[in-house]
Amino acid sequence: MRDLYQAMLSRNGYEAITVGNADHALTVCQFKTKVDLVIVDLEMPGMDGNQLAEQLKLRNPLLPIMMVSGSNPEAEEISPYIDAVVMKGSPIRSILDRIGILLAERENLPAEIPAPSPELNPSA
Repeated sequence: MRDLYQAMLSRNGYEAITVGNADHALTVCQFKTKVDLVIVDLEMPGMDGNQLAEQLKLRNPLLPIMMVSGSNPEAEEISPYIDAVVMKGSPIRSILDRIGILLAERENLPAEIPAPSPELNPSA
């Protein structure tokens, strides 16, 4: 599946890096100069897609994360750190359209998320 996604993305002008597990994904996102979007699988060896999404968002809250799933996960099964979900086997055009929307949404966000104000944080 990774090879299929990489080929599809490359043919459509994206640079795609594939990894075999969540630890490798975290390493790539830490050391690669610019990662624009991450696609995770719901079921992965080690930590699942929801856990990986949480770890990635802790490092970069603005990073768009799309999950692919072979099952149809219920809303409560999807982490709030996931920005979009597509089913495996979805038409390539709909996957590319969703990626385009996520990237466009990111372009409209501020360069960084401001730190919480101390008066809004009772524990500060």
